[in-house]
Amino acid sequence: MDNGVTKMAGIVTVSGITFYQGKITIGGNFKKSNTTILNGIGQWNGFQWQPMGIGVWWGSGGVADSVGNGGFGLTEYNGKLFSAGIFEGAGGSSINDPLHFAVDIAKWDGTDWFPISPPPLPSGVNSTCSDIYVYKNNLYLGGFFGNAFDSSGNNACAGIAKWNDTIFSAVGQLAGNFLPFGYNAALAFTEYNSKLIAGGYFTSIDGSPYGTYSGIASWNDTIWSPLNTGLNDAVFALAVFNGELYAGGKFTATGDNLTPLNHIAKWDGTQWLPVGEGLNDTVLALCVDSLNNKLIAGGKFTQTGLSQPAKHIAEWDGINWQEVGGGTNDDVWALFAKDSCLYVGGMFTQAGTVTVSCIAVWGGNPVGINEISQNSEIIIYPNPATNQITIKFENQSQQNYFLEIKNVLGQTIYSETIKAVSGNQSKNINVSEFSNGIYFVQLQSNNTIVSKKFIKE
Repeated sequence: MDNGVTKMAGIVTVSGITFYQGKITIGGNFKKSNTTILNGIGQWNGFQWQPMGIGVWWGSGGVADSVGNGGFGLTEYNGKLFSAGIFEGAGGSSINDPLHFAVDIAKWDGTDWFPISPPPLPSGVNSTCSDIYVYKNNLYLGGFFGNAFDSSGNNACAGIAKWNDTIFSAVGQLAGNFLPFGYNAALAFTEYNSKLIAGGYFTSIDGSPYGTYSGIASWNDTIWSPLNTGLNDAVFALAVFNGELYAGGKFTATGDNLTPLNHIAKWDGTQWLPVGEGLNDTVLALCVDSLNNKLIAGGKFTQTGLSQPAKHIAEWDGINWQEVGGGTNDDVWALFAKDSCLYVGGMFTQAGTVTVSCIAVWGGNPVGINEISQNSEIIIYPNPATNQITIKFENQSQQNYFLEIKNVLGQTIYSETIKAVSGNQSKNINVSEFSNGIYFVQLQSNNTIVSKKFIKE
């Protein structure tokens, strides 16, 4: 997708993907795409990555490029997009804007980023926020924090907190003894059977004996409940597929070490079960491809449990695991399925046979995971144009095409469906009332998105 994302120094990662106000939105540890400054978060307008304000940032120094990571949690809550991760501030007129200090969580109102609680007091959490999720009209936060602070002051919230759009409150104090770290943090959420499921680095809640809640627990808005013996190491990803709860992570067995699980497990309502042969290393992300009825896993793994290739991304069809599109050359951290496309984020520089930078899309194309690219076989003339353009292209697939013309902000100016005609096709479009500037023609069929630029004078 374009040239992906980059930064001057250090690890570059796309760790979160969502769909917000008609656009694929990503967050992670990155500075820019090409020459466009993004600062940890950006949106795809169909042709290129565009910024959301000045993004999320560090203003106190010590961080390469002053860039924050806005991709550990991306979700819409009460009409606003919330971003969670590792940052000191978000939006404003410049980095260090005193009205925009937002610690590890911020909200986007459609124009700019803001702290979740009004200044001048700071708001957020005191360490990494790893995931956010909406449950029963509240926003739940998980992460490596011990306190959450808002306009009312500090709140002791070890590893998990609840935000009601005004103040934070605790929903249990997490503790953990998974070796070697002993962290206490919720890292993933989902809803299953009307309950909030939290997974992460924890084995105890509110002083319960260690092992009571081994890596995963269920919350009914009043009390926590264990899921049998839980799992024997941290849970990083959760999803509901065909009405059943799936968990992925570092674990290799149930909490009592009696049932081997190989980094992914299914909950049948009473016990944890293997998912086929499993995978050979940590699962970091899960998502459901509803269109094709498959569960997608991404992570550190390179093979299935049966030693078949599965380089960092694999799909489960209910019977077998198999690699998706030739895989990637490094870890997959984020997955998002939308219509016929699977968006993939992580630390990779190659997806299938394509050179990318941390973000790619798989759209059912049999040759592998591909970038959305410009297509030189679309002909637009005259270019520049004043009154009318003619678009010529070859329809080899004999499929209908959806044609859109967008401005540089990603706004659709014109659209129509072009019915399939085998061979060369052309379309005349009146652009006399378009404002002067740069526009993009996009043609989309079932398996392909192609585009080309023209200038209106």
